[in-house]
Amino acid sequence: MVRKQQYPDVRVLLVERQSQNSSLYQFALEDMGFGKIILASNTEEALDQMYFNGPSLIILGDDLTPKPVDEFLQDIRSGNTGAVKDVPVIVISSKKTKAAIEAIRDSGVTEVVSMPLSAKSLRLRVDAALKASREFIDTEVYQGPSRRRRHVENDKTGKRRIKDQIGEHIEI
Repeated sequence: MVRKQQYPDVRVLLVERQSQNSSLYQFALEDMGFGKIILASNTEEALDQMYFNGPSLIILGDDLTPKPVDEFLQDIRSGNTGAVKDVPVIVISSKKTKAAIEAIRDSGVTEVVSMPLSAKSLRLRVDAALKASREFIDTEVYQGPSRRRRHVENDKTGKRRIKDQIGEHIEI
């Protein structure tokens, strides 16, 4: 039985330093039905690929060189690369601490997938990044998709944060 491609027109730029991880991610993306997967092993190669290929989705490992992932994300979001500023970006993170995830989130990432990675978790984040896009925020302090996933009614008293019952839950 021939499988119908789910994302035949989406160009994915996969930036991963470790070749064995890159091969695994590429296999998972091919299985999801992506039409074109472009590989880069560092941020310099990624910049070249962005300029020439204009990716529709960027997937980054969290151990990049010569620029770390947070600086590279800031370059993408500020328009200093060949990609459009609001391109969906997914980071595959080996770091699991709250501070590390928040730092990645605050750099302007669209979605974060934590290691160990499964094909299902990657598919869920890819679907969320491509199908449920959030408003793009472009301010001096932050550039990237809105970090809020829930619609919160505007309370004219300015006390909506007090009513927010998120607690210590991190939502990426």
